[in-house]
Amino acid sequence: MLNRINIRRNIAPKDGNFSFGISQLEAMFPNGSVDNNYQMVYKELPKWEESVTQAKVRYQETITNLADKYPTENLLLVTHGEGTQVALSSFTKDVVEHKVKYCGYVQLRRPIFVNNHSFIGGKLNLQTHIGQNGVTYISSQDI
Repeated sequence: MLNRINIRRNIAPKDGNFSFGISQLEAMFPNGSVDNNYQMVYKELPKWEESVTQAKVRYQETITNLADKYPTENLLLVTHGEGTQVALSSFTKDVVEHKVKYCGYVQLRRPIFVNNHSFIGGKLNLQTHIGQNGVTYISSQDI
């Protein structure tokens, strides 16, 4: 999240403009390890001081968009705790409280249907069980 909740103001750029040189970052990796045929899900970074709600919507859209773009692929999405919490709470009906430990992760799965030679993804469903993989949550059914 690009806001003061996660980034201290004295660390953030004075103008609120976060910029990354993608080509400079790619140069840090060994040759052949970066796929240069990608299309960015978002063309620009969110604006400084995005709200928690805006960030959560962005995380959920990113997960869904990538799953839709690569319906037959297994995806490993690396994020921080907030992104993992969104993956947990957005794709599980009854989560009322959750906690993600450092390095916690969730596994999502969905059915894939073939329709006229194209793939259609079904609803993403949580595969992680309570207390597994550094993630705990309470279902409204457990209350």
